[in-house]
This record gives sequence, structure tokens and C-alpha cells, in this order.
Amino acid sequence: MSADHDRHDRILAVLDRLLYDKEVRAAFIEHGPADPRLGLAPELVAAFSRVDVRELALVGRNIRSEVVSGGTGTGPGLARGFARSLEVIRERTGQTANEVAELFVASAEFREFRDVPFSAAGRGRLLPECFHRFVAGSPPPLAGVEPLVHHEAAVGVAQAVATGAEATFAVGLAGFAAHGGVQCAFREYAEAPADWALEPTLYLAAPGRCVVGRGTRPVFDALVAVLAGRAESLAPKVRESLEARLRNWGLR
Repeated sequence: MSADHDRHDRILAVLDRLLYDKEVRAAFIEHGPADPRLGLAPELVAAFSRVDVRELALVGRNIRSEVVSGGTGTGPGLARGFARSLEVIRERTGQTANEVAELFVASAEFREFRDVPFSAAGRGRLLPECFHRFVAGSPPPLAGVEPLVHHEAAVGVAQAVATGAEATFAVGLAGFAAHGGVQCAFREYAEAPADWALEPTLYLAAPGRCVVGRGTRPVFDALVAVLAGRAESLAPKVRESLEARLRNWGLR
């Protein structure tokens, strides 16, 4: 690797931190590139001395705003996709949607999301999946909201798959697996507080169609068996009924 190429990569890494990490950006704006918290090499201090801090602050806020409200590549955004989760998070932690979004944008999980689905780093992940990973990997009390976040993320992933997003973004939300061209997941949510009213839910999605609704593990397993072409153990009438149900849903 040439020295110029290495310097270019280091500049991009610093710029990434400035755009996505509010605390790093605030330190830069207040004290400049020589702030020891940034840890920049002398030649990078000189390179970043010409950055327009007002433009930097504006771009950082715009990124946060798109993640919360929706924008290019982000789908509906956190405010619409995770309305119930954000309400519970505020009740439990006092954090607003913007404050949660700032933490999320600065996280390693957010870096798996990309507006452009294909890049040198491979296929990006959908924003709902990345947000679930962020919450699930956070310390309490934020992690305690994981079941509700998973439900809203699963709905978001299923809806995105129905629009054809799986052609460009990887799907790896906990519990999801592809069977016969259909993304399938099921979760009991037995650990969720009763006031969240989370029921055992199945999620089925393919381009053009998604189904989200109450279900049971035996029914879900039987549907997966039919989709995967291994329903030999099912009684003929049961198999026929499940095939009809999948056809009615537009998944066969």
C-alpha cells in the first residue's frame, strides 16, 4: 500500500468519526483538530485544519435527522419504525429519540448499515436490523427493551423484503432464515412485559408480499417445512391446507 493511499484511508476514517460520533465532533468543533481526544497525527491535524466546522455540524445533524425521520436509504426512520420502542426507552431511560439516535449513529452496529447497499465492505444491512443489534448489545436498561425492538425491527425487515430490498441488502435479523425463497421468523416474546401486548408472532416475507400475525410454533414449523420442500411427514390434508394458506398469502 502506498503512503498516499494509507493517508487517504486515515483521512476517511477520521472524517467518518467526525460525521457519525457527536462527542468526537463536539470536541473537534470546540478545540480543533489538535484536541488530544482525537489523537490525530501531525500531518492529519494540518489536513483537518481547513474543515468548515459549521458545515460539519450541519451534516452531522442531517445524518441524525435522516435516521430519526427517514431519508435516503433509511426507510421510514426510527420515529415511525420504532415508535413504541422509543416511547418505552424514554419512559425507562429518559432518553429522547434524538439522543438514542446519536448513540446509535456512533455505534459499530450502525456502520453495518449503508445508504448504498453494495460497497467494498460488502452488502449492507437494513436499518431496522442494525438498530435491533445496537439495542440488544447495549447495557441495561436499554437492552431490556430488546423484545419490543425485535418485534418492530422484524416488521420493518419483512416490509422491506416485500419491496425487494433483499436483492441488495443482507437479511440477518435474529430468528430470520430463508426457506423456499421466503424469509421466515417466529418468536414467542414470552419474556416481554404483559403491558407490551406482544403475542407469539410469525413473520413471512418475499418480494411483493409479507405476512405478520399471531401464530404458534407448530404451525410455523409446518409452514417452513412446506416452503422448504420437506413436508413428507405431514398428513396430506394438513399439507394441502398449508399450501392453500401460502397461496392465499401470495407466498406460493
